[in-house]
Amino acid sequence: MVYLGIDVGKSHHAAALINSEGNTIATLPSFANTGAGFRKLLRFVSSHVSKEEELSVGIEATGPYWIPLCRWGRKQGWEVTVLNPLKVASLRNYGVRGSKTDRIDAVLVAQALHWEKRPPSEEPSYETLELRHLTRLRSQIIKDRTRISLRLISLLDTLFPELLTLFSKPISPSTLAVLEVAPTPQKVVALGKENLTAILRKASGSKLGQERAQQIIDAAQRSVGVPAETLEEVTALIVAQIRLLGEQLTTLNRRINELYARTGLTLDTLPGVGTVLAATFLGEFGDVNRFKGGTQMVAYAGIDPKLRESGSHQGQVRMSKRGSPYLRHAIYLAAQTAARTDEYFQDILQRQLKRGKSKRKALGAVMNRFIHVLYAVWKDNRAYSPLTPS
Repeated sequence: MVYLGIDVGKSHHAAALINSEGNTIATLPSFANTGAGFRKLLRFVSSHVSKEEELSVGIEATGPYWIPLCRWGRKQGWEVTVLNPLKVASLRNYGVRGSKTDRIDAVLVAQALHWEKRPPSEEPSYETLELRHLTRLRSQIIKDRTRISLRLISLLDTLFPELLTLFSKPISPSTLAVLEVAPTPQKVVALGKENLTAILRKASGSKLGQERAQQIIDAAQRSVGVPAETLEEVTALIVAQIRLLGEQLTTLNRRINELYARTGLTLDTLPGVGTVLAATFLGEFGDVNRFKGGTQMVAYAGIDPKLRESGSHQGQVRMSKRGSPYLRHAIYLAAQTAARTDEYFQDILQRQLKRGKSKRKALGAVMNRFIHVLYAVWKDNRAYSPLTPS
């Protein structure tokens, strides 16, 4: 058996061959992430591995860069295993000073195959990758919308500071509808009560009408806002951006719901978990059968405790925060809601607080336990049943 390890990069990869005794046969320091580069790899392998020898290929799953190479390798008839980068990193720590180069990492990938013989593949399914891309993009769009909304609020503090006090949510459909046609007090007054009422009724689904229109006009007449043509133009552009991001979120939500519904999973029955968070768990964790238990899932999510001892920081235990920040944020959101709405998780939070733990550390304990419950529900593919507090 010959083992081919490939260290993956954005534009170039590195490869190494080792024999069944674990000795390095040859290395290919660099080949491009292109068709020509893949053919260079094929020539490298062909020059050192005979047709009679069995070849096992390992690829480090770095970002999305491994996917084209993995697909190409399987078309060559190779047995390809996708490895978690954390596994390669742990092997590197056994070396002198934790040395890291592409060539060394390629050798480590090959050695991981050699030592474990047939390690479990870390390759996510196409369905998982789709949900990962969609939920991560959704998370980013929400952050962008929040950032832009704060910018709009800042502009209105100059143009029309009284306006946002008249709405329960600063950036609501009704607020945006008014700003599209009348971003300044002067334009609100010029618009008139009848036109403003029609705009509010349409934007709010008839929840707002003449009374709110009159309140806005009264505020506009006594406003201390400063008119500025440039700020009006910027406001119009920002409102358009917020509208566009909202439309994109609607499209993403619909697609996420469609894909998750096909899985037949019951993760959305957990407290604090809707379709989007359930899809995030699937996209980030992948196949539940990769994990032997909830403890492994906790470590994968970076929720596990890590001892910190350095200088004045002695005996401090914090979350390791390895892995995907998208996953940790999803777990945080779910645990936060579960601690408010579910008796079992409420009890965990309160017991931690009574022990003198801070709110942050107490919620960390809820997150940890939540993952164990998530694992059980996912593994058995059954709906969540409320648990009894211990």
